[in-house]
Amino acid sequence: MERADFIKFVESVSRNPVEQINSYKRQERPVFGYTCSYVPEELIDAMGIIPVRMLGRAQTIQSAERHFQSYCCSQVRSLMEEFIDGVYASLDGLLFAHTCDTMQQFHDIYKKNFPKAFVKNINFPSRLDGDIPYNYALAETKRFLKSVEEFTGRPLSSDSLKESVTAYNKNRTLLEKLYGLHLKYPGEIPSRLLLQSVIMSQCVDKREANKWLEQFLSSFDEKAPEDAKRKRIMLVGSVNINEEVYDLADEFGAMIADDDMCTGRRYFSTQVAEPTVEGVTRRYLSRPHCAAKHRDVHSRERWLLELIEKRSIDGVIFLYLKFCDPHCFDYPDLRKAIEGKKVPTQLIEMEQSIAQSGQLRTKLQAFVEMIS
Repeated sequence: MERADFIKFVESVSRNPVEQINSYKRQERPVFGYTCSYVPEELIDAMGIIPVRMLGRAQTIQSAERHFQSYCCSQVRSLMEEFIDGVYASLDGLLFAHTCDTMQQFHDIYKKNFPKAFVKNINFPSRLDGDIPYNYALAETKRFLKSVEEFTGRPLSSDSLKESVTAYNKNRTLLEKLYGLHLKYPGEIPSRLLLQSVIMSQCVDKREANKWLEQFLSSFDEKAPEDAKRKRIMLVGSVNINEEVYDLADEFGAMIADDDMCTGRRYFSTQVAEPTVEGVTRRYLSRPHCAAKHRDVHSRERWLLELIEKRSIDGVIFLYLKFCDPHCFDYPDLRKAIEGKKVPTQLIEMEQSIAQSGQLRTKLQAFVEMIS
């Protein structure tokens, strides 16, 4: 396989996951959409169903305005617009995980407007540490699993779960390797390929995704030294499908060296230690958490500072969707902690799927010049 083949495949899937869904449906393979990375994909996969991440790509919001206020996040409004337009009509079901109030509202509104659809919500706790949250999460996971078993008409097989966990752990290892090789080969592995590869992994059967990643990564020398010329930027936020920030960082002589995003490192961090329902549940509670979850007041702060030091980050960009309350609440304390370590920061608010103005280019160029 040529490197260009991988780049073409990843670009195609990450920019148009609907075609990937339709291709699976033509093969008569069941597909569930899921709205949050806290949905335990391994269990869905082990039941013979392909989980595909829903991110919202509607360019204009019209019909969804009847269901959501204009100050709701654009990811939810974009998704609702696409569901009303029938973009994802071929899905066999839609899965939610409780994170923010807007996503919970989305679940309730979707369920009311599509009463015949298979819709489930997994209510993971907001507090993640300790026995009580784990026991609650495990009970929720089992309740969720039971509904999927009823949908398929068969129980979960321990062998199937073991195979699924193996495939998902391998995918996490390969994405980690991709991030590492990007630091060595920023020219051959552009920054946007990190975003595209994670989204591809969220939209493709993991065995197929692993095959593509493995062949691409094997063409690089892992022993090569890291590129010391480019300034390293880290992104912090929730979800993102906009490639422009990544491209501009490269264009201005820097790179997106790492991130703390649901469409990035948070998705693949932390392996499942044992191939059981309990093991899968523990992984989702122990991974680096988003702003809608917490362990203690400073848990996200500690994680970000650790990642900044590990990757020798020169500057941090907070890349937020507008009206994202959990991340906006986190922002003042995180900014203070990061700048307290003499690492510059920049806040950029975006709308999902909406083209950015020239201000983004100006902000990125000024930020790269400042950290240089």
